[in-house]
Amino acid sequence: MKKFYFGLVFCFLFFSCGISECESGENKRTCEKSSFSIANWNVQTFFDGHTDGSEYKDFKSAGKWSNDKYHTRLTRLCEVITKLNADIFVLEEIENESVIYDISNQLAGNSWDSGANWTYSCFAKEKDSSIGCAVLSKFPLFGVKTHSLFVNTQKYEQPSMRPLLEVSTEIGGREITIFVNHWKSKSSGEYESEIWRDWQESVLAGKLKALETRGGSAVICGDFNRDASEFILDFSSGQGGANTLFRHAGLSENYTPSHVKAYSPWFSADGSYATSIGSYFYKGSWERIDHIFSFGKARITGFTPKAEAPWSNEDKTPAAYKIYNGNGYSDHLPIMANVIVK
Repeated sequence: MKKFYFGLVFCFLFFSCGISECESGENKRTCEKSSFSIANWNVQTFFDGHTDGSEYKDFKSAGKWSNDKYHTRLTRLCEVITKLNADIFVLEEIENESVIYDISNQLAGNSWDSGANWTYSCFAKEKDSSIGCAVLSKFPLFGVKTHSLFVNTQKYEQPSMRPLLEVSTEIGGREITIFVNHWKSKSSGEYESEIWRDWQESVLAGKLKALETRGGSAVICGDFNRDASEFILDFSSGQGGANTLFRHAGLSENYTPSHVKAYSPWFSADGSYATSIGSYFYKGSWERIDHIFSFGKARITGFTPKAEAPWSNEDKTPAAYKIYNGNGYSDHLPIMANVIVK
C-alpha cells in the first residue's frame, strides 16, 4: 500500500537575469523575456549554529561546530551564489528555514538593487528530518507543494526520505514548474537502496505525467544519487543529447508501467558525456548524480558543472567542507543551465 502526503513546506518573501543564449530564428527580445539561468547545488550538510538534536553526529560533537563557524560558512555560500548569479538557485542539504532567512538577508545586504536580489524562496523537509531542500528565486514563486511516500509493501522498513518539492514561477508570461529532488543515498548499499530511489522516481514520473496532460513545462533539479548513465536513456531527443526516461509504476497492482521523457544535458548526441568532469568525485572517479533536466516546452541551451576556485580544487574536484578545520565548501560542485521556455 502506498500513500502520498504533504511534508513541511515554507515560503518566504524578502524585502531587503542572467540572459540565456537564444535559439536561432527566434526574436531576441522575446527570447530574453522567456529565458533564465538556474543552478543546482548540494551544499553538504548545511546546519545552522544552534543544536536541536537532529544534526548529524559530527555536528553534535563538542568543540567541532559553533555559531561562528556557521556564519563563516554562510558568508562563503553567499559569495558563491553572488558570483554564479543564476536567476534561480536550488539547494539540497539545508537544515531548516532559518538558514534560508540568513542566506536571503545576507544576499540582500550585498546589493542596493532589490531587483538583483533573490527576493523569493521556499523550503521543505519531512518532519523530524535533519535536512531539506530550498529554492531561491529572482522571480515570484507560487503553487508550492510537497509530495512524499509511505511504503509498507517492501521487505524492509522504509528509511527516511526527502519529499519531492514542486513550485512554479512565471517567466516572460510563461509558467514553468520546478521539481526539486534529493533521492535516497547509496550509503546503506547501492542494491539495498535502489528500490527507494525507484519509488522516488515513480513519484516524480507521476507528477510529470500530470503536468504533461496539462501541457505544462518544467525544470527538474536535484541530487538524485543516481548517475546520468544509470537511467533509461533515449538518444532521439532532437536536442543533441539524451532523453532520460523516468519510470512511473502507478498506484495499483493492475497499472501498466509507463515512462515520461525529460531532456538530460549531461550527454552529447553520440552518447558520450558532454563534459569532461561530473558534479561529484568518489573513490577517484567522477559521478554525475546531480541533474538539471528540461521537460515540455522548456529547452536547455547551455549547461556546465561550475568547477571554479575557491569551491573546487586545482584538479576541478569539489573542495569538500571539513568540520574539524572549517575549510572547504561542499563535496558536490554546483551545476548550472540556461533555459528557454517556448
